[in-house]
Amino acid sequence: MKSRTSCSLTAIRTTWLILLLATTLSAARADWRLEAETGALYESNLPNSDRGADEKDDFAWQSNLQAGNGFQLTRDLRLNLGADLGGQVWARYDAFNNVAPGGIAGLRYRFGLGPAAPWVLVEDHVAYAFFEEVDRSGLGNRFRVRSGFGIGDRIALEAAYTFDDFEAKDAFWDLGGHSGSIRLTFDVTSSLQVALGYSYRDGDVISYALPPRPDLVTLSSDREPVSSFGRPLYTAYRLRGSSNTISASLAYALGKYISVQASYEFRNTSSGPLEYGNHSVEAKVAFAY
Repeated sequence: MKSRTSCSLTAIRTTWLILLLATTLSAARADWRLEAETGALYESNLPNSDRGADEKDDFAWQSNLQAGNGFQLTRDLRLNLGADLGGQVWARYDAFNNVAPGGIAGLRYRFGLGPAAPWVLVEDHVAYAFFEEVDRSGLGNRFRVRSGFGIGDRIALEAAYTFDDFEAKDAFWDLGGHSGSIRLTFDVTSSLQVALGYSYRDGDVISYALPPRPDLVTLSSDREPVSSFGRPLYTAYRLRGSSNTISASLAYALGKYISVQASYEFRNTSSGPLEYGNHSVEAKVAFAY
């Protein structure tokens, strides 16, 4: 039932976006944009485990390329359409390697003029992820509503609600959840921007551990042995959990089109007596034209 419902919602949103595009494209003024980023990612706890003996860390090289077109429908309303291609290559645990082509559509409305004017953005992103571990591969859908406004010339506040849904070849790897976030950005100089954020998510998580874990058996809706971390085999447990994440990031513009960015986040997830943390560090180079 979950699969049919989510597929129907995706089809409805896609049809609505196609109809909207067809009726407005001919009269709108287009604005092409190309964005690319590439860099290193570190994860301290890939198995999402609360036992030190089960924790595994790893580095990945990840990249993303997006080409999009923006259409100014009215003075305040803008339609954005784009196609993207993302990928990750992990140093040790190649089961998580993936390539994900997809597309994104969004409507953005600004209430007035100037950098402090409030705005709201409704967007939907659909992508198919091809994993090295084939059963993980599947269709992901992220629907998000974002809104923000400027506080003076240098500070901006943004809040968002996100619904994420992933349907894999093997239903065990299906994931879905709801999250809310808030983000504060500060332009230190014309080239340097600092951001602080917090998010809360309620939804499916996968936790891996070396058996026996009778405490996780009572919490999980399903489980199966996996070779994602080599031998001995881990057991993957599907759980319903809540996550609190705090983050900080820096972005420094090297010129008109290129910037370097660094970010850190700590995520704490709990499900009943199970509670684990994960540190994530990312450094990348970004290009926008």
